Amino acid sequence: MQCPPSAICVLCGAQPATTRDHVPPRGFFRGLQADFITVPACLDCNQGASSDDEDMRFFVSMQVGKQPPGAASLWNDGALKSVKRKTRLREQVITTAREVQVTDSQGFTTTKIAVLAPARIYASVFGRVTRGLYFFHTGRILDAATPIQVAPLTAPPDETDFGALQTGQIADGAFSYWFGIPAEEPTSSLWVYRFYGLHWVHASTGRASDA
Repeated sequence: MQCPPSAICVLCGAQPATTRDHVPPRGFFRGLQADFITVPACLDCNQGASSDDEDMRFFVSMQVGKQPPGAASLWNDGALKSVKRKTRLREQVITTAREVQVTDSQGFTTTKIAVLAPARIYASVFGRVTRGLYFFHTGRILDAATPIQVAPLTAPPDETDFGALQTGQIADGAFSYWFGIPAEEPTSSLWVYRFYGLHWVHASTGRASDA
């Protein structure tokens, strides 16, 4: 599927699109080759959120570990270097680290060390991902005033409930997503994201955000 063209940045809906941005960020797929999704973007949107993307990559990598295919490179070549270099990120890890029970998509539960990812980081990264994928699938730019609610999921959802949703994936399932966009109210959409089979995120736009 080809991304529709746009002369306007689909992430901010305001500035001219002079470049293209990966959704999700390319850094989430270290060492993997795939047909990554890119959307028209302005330079500010493309480069302005790189620090948030880097932090979010670390939090995702912390949860998924190194066992899923491609996840070892995500940690060794990306997340580990970030936490060594960024003092603020190390402080976040030290002050919020705790043991949690994590259940994978096959129902197996293990104990992992988790850290608290700031809600602002989730909103920044996955709000942008949602706007980009929304445009990719509809050819419409979400108005900047359209609210987007983003939250991590603490347990895998029941995928049997996804029957009415459309789906997509990148890098042989390293990133999978499900979405629903009602024709009668297209700005109210629902999105579910899964990274490396373990890290789940929910997003909704428009009136769906009030649910």
